[in-house]
Amino acid sequence: MVGTLESQFLKMQAQIKGAKNCLDVGTFTGMSAVAFAEGVPADGKVHTLENSEEVAKIAQEAFSASSVGGKIVLHVGDAKASMEKLKADGVKFDIIFLDADKENYIAYYDLAMSGLLAEGGIILADNSLCALLYDQTDVRSTKLHEFNQHVKNDKRVEQVMLTIREGITLIRPVQ
Repeated sequence: MVGTLESQFLKMQAQIKGAKNCLDVGTFTGMSAVAFAEGVPADGKVHTLENSEEVAKIAQEAFSASSVGGKIVLHVGDAKASMEKLKADGVKFDIIFLDADKENYIAYYDLAMSGLLAEGGIILADNSLCALLYDQTDVRSTKLHEFNQHVKNDKRVEQVMLTIREGITLIRPVQ
């Protein structure tokens, strides 16, 4: 779950970037979607993806209670399928935030890089330091390590791992 420090960071990233469209892969409580919505302009949109209908209902209540809920579009269902649909619809994002199941980070990243990321856009991957923090027998540790290596070896991008909470990797395509 994104905390207040990370929420402020996400909001400021949207403001600094001048982002109008953000994609939040992994809604959970909705805190990151609200943070992005606070950072985008009045005509901006935040699309957020949640697999669990029960969790999505709770997040939607939070969105409805917030002053920025009108900027948030909640998609319920499989994140990869939702991303494929957004891509097919031609939607592009200035910021894509990965914070869902760690086992699929590489698939989410590859989808982002295959046409969802707008020119000049950035990808933020949450929990990237958890490859070191989780018990080494935990599959999430292995999958996050594989993700980190995948990004490191992708010649299309440059990246930096920030030590905010459990790590955020800031990724941008090289121009």
